[in-house]
Amino acid sequence: MKTAIIRFAFAAFLPLASATATASSPAVLQLAAQFDRHPVIQVGELHRSQETHAFLQTLLHDPAFICRADDVVVEFGNSRLQAIADRYAMGGETSEAELLSMWRETAVPLTWNSPLYRQIYAAVRDINVSHLCKHPVRLVLADPPLDWSKVKTVEDFRHHSDRDGSMANVIECEVLEKKHRALLITGAYHAWKKVPKEFQGGPDDLVARQRIERDHPGAVFGVMAVPLPSAAVALHLAPPPSFAIVKGSALEKADFAMLNERWKGVSKVPPELLDGETIDGLLWLGGNHSLYPSPTIYLDPEYQKELRRHAVIIKEDSGQDFMPGIDELVRQGEMERSARH
Repeated sequence: MKTAIIRFAFAAFLPLASATATASSPAVLQLAAQFDRHPVIQVGELHRSQETHAFLQTLLHDPAFICRADDVVVEFGNSRLQAIADRYAMGGETSEAELLSMWRETAVPLTWNSPLYRQIYAAVRDINVSHLCKHPVRLVLADPPLDWSKVKTVEDFRHHSDRDGSMANVIECEVLEKKHRALLITGAYHAWKKVPKEFQGGPDDLVARQRIERDHPGAVFGVMAVPLPSAAVALHLAPPPSFAIVKGSALEKADFAMLNERWKGVSKVPPELLDGETIDGLLWLGGNHSLYPSPTIYLDPEYQKELRRHAVIIKEDSGQDFMPGIDELVRQGEMERSARH
């Protein structure tokens, strides 16, 4: 439990450290230059990664990058609540309950509780309140417009369960149709333009990147972070933070497995190459350490009850069972609360 408390405290310092940078790094400038050729720069983040989010904070606080964008589009926000996002991002009064609702009422029950995601919301608000750019930067929510108060059955849920379709539709309507430029932040999987066989579902099961480019070829430039130091060494990447384009470089011959920390030490991995068709660019940011919230947040009776209700419906829809994880988080929360007293 001490680890959880230390991690939670560390999160508060990430935006400040990024915001105090006085000069744009080569990685930021090289990534910003992609706006010359692509209206959407998609960062496929490693969920809860402190290093990835520290770099995102750098992008969000550096005028050389963020002032070239009109929108910051995030996977971790319920698009039904866009009006709240608009008010919050422009510095308007927003209650704590409204703020939490934007990421808690998505189709993803636990991941977005990491303080790192809230910090993205706060960074966009800071951009506008501080007038960092000459124009406002809009915070756009891209998860399906679920209304959990009306979701009683799995059939109700399935009406708004196409997350990749929702992300692609939001980019179409809120960015491309308006001739905007956007930073799109999603999980790494949603940023692949060719999904390795290990991850493919049906032939029509396209991720957000693929759906966007089906109608707008070349609209997206997708990047993701290399998780392991050993992979960064094998790929001959420069010291962090560094950025490298895959297509036309030696990186095309690299194994895709290097980009997934879960495959470390696993003998059977997808025999796929990066080949410039899976991801456009790689970031080496120094590692991949996860940041979780204090588990005491799951002790709130109403939130826990609703979280368990969501978990039952999601399991019935996809088979993914979040209930054991919720049980463990509640147990950890109770232990942490007892330790404090």
